[in-house]
Amino acid sequence: MEEINLLIIEDEKAQIQVYEDVITQHNKKHEPKFSFTICKSFAEGEQALRSPYYDAAIIDLKLSGTEELEGRKLVEAVYQKLRIPIIIYSGSIGQIDDIKENTLLKKKLRTEQLSTILFEIVSIYNTGITRLLKPSGNIDNQLTHIFWNHLSSDLNIWIEHNNPDTLLRYILSHFQEYLDIDPVGDFQEYHASEVYIKPPIKKNKHTGDIIDYKGDLFLILTPACDMVINYKYDERGSKIPFRKADTMLLAPVIEFDYKKICLNRKGELDKGKITEFVKNGNYRYHYLPPYLNENGYVIDFQKLQSIDFEEKIVTVASISSPFIKDIISRFSNYYSRQGQPTFNQDSIVEKLISNK
Repeated sequence: MEEINLLIIEDEKAQIQVYEDVITQHNKKHEPKFSFTICKSFAEGEQALRSPYYDAAIIDLKLSGTEELEGRKLVEAVYQKLRIPIIIYSGSIGQIDDIKENTLLKKKLRTEQLSTILFEIVSIYNTGITRLLKPSGNIDNQLTHIFWNHLSSDLNIWIEHNNPDTLLRYILSHFQEYLDIDPVGDFQEYHASEVYIKPPIKKNKHTGDIIDYKGDLFLILTPACDMVINYKYDERGSKIPFRKADTMLLAPVIEFDYKKICLNRKGELDKGKITEFVKNGNYRYHYLPPYLNENGYVIDFQKLQSIDFEEKIVTVASISSPFIKDIISRFSNYYSRQGQPTFNQDSIVEKLISNK
């Protein structure tokens, strides 16, 4: 039976009893259940954090009779060693205003219900994030599989090549291949969020970056070979960076206002038109799923503009590799359309039907 392995770092006896009572009650009524380890001092907590097998941690800030916030050091230790959600549960929250909250790090006053905090931990656990990322989790197990089933048979190539970065990409390409296939060998369906990498990773501008330029969103469509920074040498032997292109080609990324552009003649929403946009049946546009809004976006291949590389822009996200290839392909197809002269096709259709 699945259990959430919870680390609790708390020194007050009365509060420890509250933990035990609330978790016991939770386990009687709900799944998954909690197993828990309680550490009553900074030293015990530090020792416990050497174990990689917890799914979450609840940490008090004051673990001794002094004013020192020893729990803060333990929070920082989790940051450095483990990939688990942290709940700082303390009466001294006001002393750590500099620690910013996010989905995986919460600051809770002692007045908040512990039972509610347990449900928050369950909701994060149910995403599978700790089972995927912690040591001996799914990712670790898959890498072990790749190590023995793939790398062991062709490592000689990499002994000769001797480039860890290249080997890492090779390993990750195998990993991606496994992730794309479901247990019966068919392609997995992607989630809409996988279209984006946010916040962006690349420091320089790249093809497929979504940028904020003067308050509007655009997608960089300039080919990658023109975007990459190359180097040449001047007469003194100094390296000078340069790109093949002088400007970036941008396509506007606009909100998918389907309530205006997907109406039928009666002014009613037309499901067929919405489907045409979302499934990219309209050559002029490419649909992007929701990111900063609820409806998603469309890239307009017709309203292009160019800007200098030195223009002030902010990269807000990048389109992930599997999806940017399709966008570039559709953009190329849109601009390579030539059409053909008409030769009375309608009469040919009528003649074929009459000959049935």
